[in-house]
Amino acid sequence: MTAAPIFDVKNRLPYFIHLVESGETLQITRHGKPVARLVSEEAVVQEQKTEGQIFMDKLMKWRKNASDWLSTTNNEEIDEIFNVKRTIEPDLRHPEDFE
Repeated sequence: MTAAPIFDVKNRLPYFIHLVESGETLQITRHGKPVARLVSEEAVVQEQKTEGQIFMDKLMKWRKNASDWLSTTNNEEIDEIFNVKRTIEPDLRHPEDFE
């Protein structure tokens, strides 16, 4: 994070906008005390995403990167690679069964 006094930000705004666009966060100060923070639009959007949206974004990115591999592999092969056993626990019961 970069810090700059208000007068410097006012005089060099285009420079600081480019800095923020490149991913940096700018802390604006008055008399050495923080008064505001300037962040990129992309950073704000990322902060507002829910955990589910973040998971789906990562999943879609993984699927895109693994598309060649996935197209030549079937579910059984994937399960074998990850050693996944798809079984249902016989002792698994619904919470209402305990009432």
